[in-house]
Amino acid sequence: MQENLPLKIKPSVLAEKILKLNGKPFSLQGREYLRKIHDGNFKNVLLRTGRQVEKSTTLAVHMITRAILIPYFTALYITPSSKQTRMFSAQKLNPFIKTSDFIQKYFVDKNCTDRVFEKSFSNGSRIVLDYVFLTADRVRGISADALYLDEIQDIMSDHIPVIEETLSHSRYKFRIYAGTPKRYQNPIERLWESSSQTEWVVKCESCNHWNVLGEKNVRKEGLSCARCGKLLDVRVGEWVNMRESYTFKGIRIPQLIASWMDWGEIWRKYLEYPTAKFYNEVLGLPYEDAARPITQEDILNACEPRPMVFSYDPGVFKGEPLFLGIDYAPASFGEQTAYTVVAIGGFVGDTFKVVYLKRYKGVESDLSFVVEDVAALARKFKVARVGADWGVGSGGANQFLRRALGSPDKVIEFYYSGSQKQLVTWDWKGGRFVLNRTEAMSHVMLKIKTRKITFPRWSDFSEFAADFLNIYQDFSETTGRVLFDHDGPDDAFHAVLYAYMVGALEKGILKPSDAKTA
Repeated sequence: MQENLPLKIKPSVLAEKILKLNGKPFSLQGREYLRKIHDGNFKNVLLRTGRQVEKSTTLAVHMITRAILIPYFTALYITPSSKQTRMFSAQKLNPFIKTSDFIQKYFVDKNCTDRVFEKSFSNGSRIVLDYVFLTADRVRGISADALYLDEIQDIMSDHIPVIEETLSHSRYKFRIYAGTPKRYQNPIERLWESSSQTEWVVKCESCNHWNVLGEKNVRKEGLSCARCGKLLDVRVGEWVNMRESYTFKGIRIPQLIASWMDWGEIWRKYLEYPTAKFYNEVLGLPYEDAARPITQEDILNACEPRPMVFSYDPGVFKGEPLFLGIDYAPASFGEQTAYTVVAIGGFVGDTFKVVYLKRYKGVESDLSFVVEDVAALARKFKVARVGADWGVGSGGANQFLRRALGSPDKVIEFYYSGSQKQLVTWDWKGGRFVLNRTEAMSHVMLKIKTRKITFPRWSDFSEFAADFLNIYQDFSETTGRVLFDHDGPDDAFHAVLYAYMVGALEKGILKPSDAKTA
């Protein structure tokens, strides 16, 4: 858990000596609870905060002090959008760096970089800034010592292991993640579950009750004891870990402990805000469950009274070709939460019937085994085309699969985009199909709900059903778009999606650049 840095001065003290904020010396007076974040010897930190509690300022100070104190140190800052990253660079980093006489005199020279997405210092340290939304491809290849993920509640959970690979060659491997809670099914909540869940606990001087601050402490008169109702002095609180064993030092910072917040404004929000918004933005707490776009009833209705088959069945498809979809498991630092899954199916009329699925676990998850096994399945089922995940597959697995199948045209790659408007387009330069991720997932979900995509009987399909039920719908305030994330494996869903898509394109049911074709 320890940083074990050879620092001769506490970062918070250094910050107060060399940095300025709004033309005045930076100070943590009245914000003593933030010193634990700046000075704590924690390798992994999670800030679960309300809005306007100086989260981004804290991250900026944290990365600047490390860059100054540790030569040749690289801090990587990431948000879900270009706009957020640009604002952080212009409104948080630049003012601190450019108004500090100390930094300008001793750590900046003519050889230093001063760009929106990169700041460097004369001691060899630098701060790199980037953004991700529906793809983490932008950060592949970057090497960092500290990773700062801001607004992590809007970063796709699948992207976090990919982004964390930027730390793989560092001796430090610091992770400082921050965000404002939304719903319970969210990356920030899954990280919070593995954290220390540290709370600013305030003792009531009247009844000696220790208050973990929440809605019960909010009264018109002011911050009050949840037991006796007497007013509390938030300054006499202390940090308390709610869990003894943890991976992240998780710290919740609600507006209730921010000394500069006007209580009348907090009370107004309590009266006027929807409950979910008050919990998220004021209390720094999640609220309510997210919508599940696919229900168990949908899955049960889509299951037909037919068994899963293990080779081509001409009686079902009457000479029609079958298609195979493969979703590769991404690399991960932690326990395995994703698996390579294969789905095989074909069209009977306008209905896509899934006839076979397989999940690769344990020793079978090795990509060399997967490639050989998939090639054997393709031959056994007389597969016409393979629809493959481009992300992990582009690392070589798809090339090996092409060779194993003896045809470069047999494997069609799919790449998810978060920006293109069309459902599917052809990327001539990359030689792959590009799918609008949200539209493609919505399209397949609708086909399942209307039984235009069907599955084998429930007894054979049930072990894969959770991959469909784990998907939830969320709304990104960053982009103003609906997106789909998952709180468990969802690989079988994407394998079916790739199989359906490659089949629909092959048969002309879908056409590139046509988002409206049924």
